[in-house]
Amino acid sequence: MTLQLNDEQREALRQASEGPIYVVDPVSRARFVLLPDAAYERARALFEEVPFDVTEAYPLMDEVARGQGWEDPAMDAYDRLDPRRTP
Repeated sequence: MTLQLNDEQREALRQASEGPIYVVDPVSRARFVLLPDAAYERARALFEEVPFDVTEAYPLMDEVARGQGWEDPAMDAYDRLDPRRTP
C-alpha cells in the first residue's frame, strides 16, 4: 500500500536537514517515523529477522584467537587444567 504525502508532510520533509520526522495518529496517539526510502533501505536489515547460525562465526573466532596467541605452545598448560580431559 502506498499513501500520498499531504502538504504538511511534504513541507516537513523539505525543511528537514537532519533527524527523523515524527507523525502522530490523532486517534491512537501512536507515533511513527517518516523517512526517505533511501534511508529506510540503509537501515532495513535492523528491522528484519535474519537467521543466525553461530557456526558461521567459527572461522572468525579462530582467527581472533590465533591473533591473541591461543596457538602458542605455552597455552597448552590451560588444556591440562580442563577437568573433563582424560590423562
